[in-house]
Amino acid sequence: MSGVVSRIPFQRVGILAALVVPLLSACGGGGSSDPVTAPPTTQPPPAPATPLSLLAGNTDGAGNLDGAAQSTARLSAYIGGMAVNSTGEVVIVDSGNNQVRKLSADRTQVTTLAGGSDAGVFNVPSNHADGSGTAARFYHPMGVAVDAAGNTYVADTDNHLVRKISAAGAVTTLAGKPGVCGNQDGAGSAATLCRPASIAVDKAGNLYVAEVRESTTHSSVANPIRKIAPTGEVTTLTSKASQNPTLVFISGPAIEIYRPVLLATDSTGVLYAADPNDHVIRRYAADGQPTVVSGVVAANNEGNTDGAASVAKFSYLKAIAFDTANRLFVLDWYGTPAIRQIGSDGSVTTLVRANSCNFAGDGTGAGPGTFCTADQMTVTPDGRFLVAETGMTRSAAGFNTFSYAQLRSYTPQGTSTVVAGIPAAAGADDGQGSSARFATPGSIALNPAGTLYVRDEGNRTIRTVQADGLVRTLGKPGGHCAAITGLGEDVLSNSTAPLATDGAGNLYTIDDARILKTANCQAVLLADLAPWLDKVPTAFLGVASGIAADTAGNVYVASLKGAIFKIDTKGEVTLFAGSVGTVGHVDGQGAAAQFSALGQMTTDAAGNLYVIDGLFYDTNKVGPTVRKITPSGAVTTLAGSPSAAPGYADGPAAAARFTVQQYAGWPAQTASLAVDNRGNVYVTDPFTSVVRKIGTDGQVSTPVGQAWKYGFAAGDLPGIINRPTGIAVRGSMMYLSVPNAVVQVQLP
Repeated sequence: MSGVVSRIPFQRVGILAALVVPLLSACGGGGSSDPVTAPPTTQPPPAPATPLSLLAGNTDGAGNLDGAAQSTARLSAYIGGMAVNSTGEVVIVDSGNNQVRKLSADRTQVTTLAGGSDAGVFNVPSNHADGSGTAARFYHPMGVAVDAAGNTYVADTDNHLVRKISAAGAVTTLAGKPGVCGNQDGAGSAATLCRPASIAVDKAGNLYVAEVRESTTHSSVANPIRKIAPTGEVTTLTSKASQNPTLVFISGPAIEIYRPVLLATDSTGVLYAADPNDHVIRRYAADGQPTVVSGVVAANNEGNTDGAASVAKFSYLKAIAFDTANRLFVLDWYGTPAIRQIGSDGSVTTLVRANSCNFAGDGTGAGPGTFCTADQMTVTPDGRFLVAETGMTRSAAGFNTFSYAQLRSYTPQGTSTVVAGIPAAAGADDGQGSSARFATPGSIALNPAGTLYVRDEGNRTIRTVQADGLVRTLGKPGGHCAAITGLGEDVLSNSTAPLATDGAGNLYTIDDARILKTANCQAVLLADLAPWLDKVPTAFLGVASGIAADTAGNVYVASLKGAIFKIDTKGEVTLFAGSVGTVGHVDGQGAAAQFSALGQMTTDAAGNLYVIDGLFYDTNKVGPTVRKITPSGAVTTLAGSPSAAPGYADGPAAAARFTVQQYAGWPAQTASLAVDNRGNVYVTDPFTSVVRKIGTDGQVSTPVGQAWKYGFAAGDLPGIINRPTGIAVRGSMMYLSVPNAVVQVQLP
């Protein structure tokens, strides 16, 4: 990440607090230990049945878990190509997880054929490794084909490679150089490819690969088809498969791009291509000469007309496949998706089309089962269409984002059934435990009286959660505090701002450089850091990035500009550590210390402050660390190495590696901190999907979650959790925000 950042969403903070006996007085009542809000008196809840369990919300949605297709298995929100092998199994490119998955022939089980799920560390040119099964690595693969011998071939798109997976799961590289985009013909690694996206194999073992050749401005200048012989020799079948570019409007003048064509071979070995630029179907001779099978090549000729080959029209073609009877089908988009059949004479008939695709304001309403988000398609041996559809969630910024994928089986008449994948259950419902709904919860904080505050980012609200899992909405009728007066709208609507509480139960948050305090259902301005942060211009604007409070009510605020401020109970601001505009990594006293891009914060019972440092490694080149600042302002490095890139490694604190930022999707997730009453520090890692522990013995371990496993599996630790963000700890109880839920952990 580089250049000026106008506004960076920072959201989640773990705060030292207590989850003890619920409050005893109403909101604003005298003597309450919670001056923000107080729920009715309840009995303490029973202890969780298992060490890792759901507290409130729903944990369904995207992930990478194997198992029963309809109840356990999880897929990412981004599915690439699909292909059916000779035994009836469906091989699936799970691009979002950098894996190749397999659906059993009876459609009951999902397994991982190859690939780990740890790609995407910042600024890597490739994530490539050959090996067996999950030891192999792919980088956003998009295409797959299978041969009669049971071998699988993968277009490993962002590695610029073609890979082979044997029937036993052994992965090798057939052609290309990892991380090198090129157009050099030759044998094996002497050849170069550029973003291969679709792949097909004929009965003689020849591979055909459709590419996107990009210019330095990231527009595509050609979409060649390459051929890889069984000997490994790479040649160019055609240097430009389409005659006309596709116009893409982002901002300003249209950009001309050539989308890759989509490839399939029939039972005789003849190559066909669905062209989303020229909007036609072509057949290729062995020497690469094309013949238009259906449609007419002309600029701006897209449409959805059925009929004879000479009158048929296509639009944004997204998938192509043959069935066992050698009949050809395509997935086409013209306003709404459709599955269309191309006859032997080139005539076109639409079999399945979505009827109405009006999405609700929250991004839902036309998801899987409506065919409106159909994105990939193949034909199974029973003559049905297996379709990958995506579900969407409305973000607080007003954008619809993909949140999960589901595989559905469609008959030629349009009737569908679920095959694999579980929808995400986002929402805004208050209620008890699993009946409640969240939409991307982020920062969480506990106050001493037992109220858990959750920044519900997708709903632009703050939710309260009791120890028994009862969820309410802060500042709403029927919730805690029917309204937040004063600056309440600023407190509630800043969807990604972190939260903190002090020893008296006051709630604090950030609105850019303003620090807001909420007490007795009223929000006021505690301090404004703009005069401090705006003095020194840097690549990062004056956005405060982390907040914490101690038991006495002093508030600490971190910034992206290398400084931490202390705000006393009267609102007086002083520089606590670091200096504005100085970026680096130096331990020391007060202003002599240096920080990089600071993130979330927390305090312990002794008043020590802990902060995430090293956000935006690709800009500042300072590795992620956890820093500790004593009440007197002495700064030390608790764990991590400023000279090391983001990563994942347990062990001695100085040798441990952390990843504290997740760029993929919305919102930009960052790590959070919490401290238990023994002095152990816990750090969430939404990228690796674990919680790390920095022990008082100087060792870093992973007590919760399994690295790069995305989903949720309650039970014994470490369990499986899905991209944890916010965290709070009291004694042996830990609370974590995960996509659309809050989960609890009984620590050893």
